[in-house]
Amino acid sequence: MLWQAFLARTFQIPLRPAGRLALGLTVWAIYLADRILDTRTAPYPAEPARHRAYRDYPRTAAALLALALAADLAVSLELLRPQVFRNGLLVLAGVTLYLGALHALPGNLRVPKELLVAALFTVGTFLVAITNSPAPWHTLWRPASAYFLMCLANLVAIDFWEWRELRGALPNDANRIIVRLGRCYLCWVPALAITCAWEGMQGGSRWYQAIAASLFATIFLYVVDRRWPLDLRRALVDGVLFMPALFLVC
Repeated sequence: MLWQAFLARTFQIPLRPAGRLALGLTVWAIYLADRILDTRTAPYPAEPARHRAYRDYPRTAAALLALALAADLAVSLELLRPQVFRNGLLVLAGVTLYLGALHALPGNLRVPKELLVAALFTVGTFLVAITNSPAPWHTLWRPASAYFLMCLANLVAIDFWEWRELRGALPNDANRIIVRLGRCYLCWVPALAITCAWEGMQGGSRWYQAIAASLFATIFLYVVDRRWPLDLRRALVDGVLFMPALFLVC
């Protein structure tokens, strides 16, 4: 929601409260559904706390999911503009495919979760902007690409740390791509950060400046590595994505 607001401010695109609320409820519902489906598999040693919580409180998670879906449906039907609602149905189809591909397909046929999540984050953040912009593809494809790669860098760091430090096993076929991206992290993520920083300085775009700042902070956490506990790194690597807040208040 923060990046959505920052996007609207940066590119002067109208953003109504209903669009912000629908995005927040939708992301929350997807997260809840994803975690609940995760609990169908057997737990593994040193499972992350966020997974254990859903095993310990399944009824609470189910109740929260029902609440989020009901509120999201009410906001979408009553408050969203028809064009935004129609475009949102395409996102709904993508979410359904995501959950099906992640939880229904055999492990050797699954697409890496991180790629799907980064794509869904990007589509959700940019949905209202694409709907309201007079020339969305010409104006927004580059900002959207940079945002997608920033989200991917965040997710790769988390998954790489957890595979190495918690799961203690070889990744499955879908995750081998992510582990390879994690091992060469200090090649492609600094290149992306420098590119965004250069774009931000040349064009004066705060969008690229915020992405670059988030990426450099993520790189720092990656370099710190095991000198800091995993839970701390796991929280901070998401925390640095609040970088737009500094640009919105300045």
